[in-house]
Amino acid sequence: MRVASNIAASVQQAQTRERNDINRSYEKGVETKRKDDERLSNISDKHHNDKVNQIKEDIKNGNYKVNLMATADKMAQNLLNLQ
Repeated sequence: MRVASNIAASVQQAQTRERNDINRSYEKGVETKRKDDERLSNISDKHHNDKVNQIKEDIKNGNYKVNLMATADKMAQNLLNLQ
């Protein structure tokens, strides 16, 4: 009876260790994804801000021109849900 009890305890400990390893691995993956998402968001925000600032500067200098063909194409794709 004692041997069976020891075996059951060992199996339970192994399962607990395995579950803990899986949880740690999952949490590490979630944290890595969060950091990657944050990093990409910062890059995207910087790119967006740089583009906005460039457009503002072009408008101020009188150099900004709207590309009517590209704008119309983008609008048509959006309306047709092709984007």
